[in-house]
Amino acid sequence: MTGAREKRIRREAAQWVVKFDGVEFNARDVRTFRRWLAESDDHRAAFQHSSATWSQLDLLSKLEAFPLPAEDVPSVDRRVVLAGGLAGLVALGAGAYLAVGPGAAEAFETGVGEVRDITLVDGTTVALNAGTRIEARVRRASRSARVVRGEALFSIAAANGETFSIQTAAGGIEALSGEVLVKVLPDGVRVSLMSGQGRAWRAGFISREGRVVVEPHSEIELGDGDLSVTRIEAPLESRRTLWREGRLAFDDTPLSEAVADVSRHSGAQFEFADHALAELRIGGLIEARDLNAFLWMLRQNLAIDARRREDGVIELSSTASFGP
Repeated sequence: MTGAREKRIRREAAQWVVKFDGVEFNARDVRTFRRWLAESDDHRAAFQHSSATWSQLDLLSKLEAFPLPAEDVPSVDRRVVLAGGLAGLVALGAGAYLAVGPGAAEAFETGVGEVRDITLVDGTTVALNAGTRIEARVRRASRSARVVRGEALFSIAAANGETFSIQTAAGGIEALSGEVLVKVLPDGVRVSLMSGQGRAWRAGFISREGRVVVEPHSEIELGDGDLSVTRIEAPLESRRTLWREGRLAFDDTPLSEAVADVSRHSGAQFEFADHALAELRIGGLIEARDLNAFLWMLRQNLAIDARRREDGVIELSSTASFGP
């Protein structure tokens, strides 16, 4: 198998594991997976290896062990037995998948302008910013959560030396206890370790790469296969979570991130007339739902004009003049 083909298969296998390790999938996903799995023995091997790496369990064998009605068991090729099992699971609903999977998974999400706190079964609390979705799986032997979108502040409860793993598409962090703020950005992920020591990693094809030990009061930037760690000072650290009080703080914040924050709290949709505007940086403090205050800030600080189009989208464009 060539190097390029091997990398492609590993990547595809990892994508399937993420799909079926989550709480959302449908019959169309399963049918597509069946075709992919039957194409090559290499696909089966890659999926089995990737599932063991991702979830610390042999997902393939557990799913194959699920009881199937006789008429659903394929007789031509053993490789598609797994797919038949998955089809049966989908027919029974998500609860059936969770019953044979690694533990009960729960999804929590907030809508526009909604901020709320949840408590997981291990005592860990999570504050969800607006427009946020997380998927949590807590069992006796392992604890994990995935931040799919938005921003979440985890207050990890100590649990007899068992780490809590927080995952994102770009990488993640694990810690025994402490406060961890995870934010999905337009071009990556930012993790703020506010207390306690942690261990961060970036996402690889089928495993965690570039593991580093991270001290308290540090921020980790994840994106484009990179991982960087910087120190965060107390004033900035406290401003990171002002959304819990209904305010948004911008501290030399890329405009792309600021716009996403305002959109989650106000419901407004934005578009840049010039993509270069997204890289401008802004500072200030506003009430989270005060769209007019944000637009005023853009006009005063960055000479950016806002025009609401007929489709309701707010188009941002520069009014700055650089002529002689």
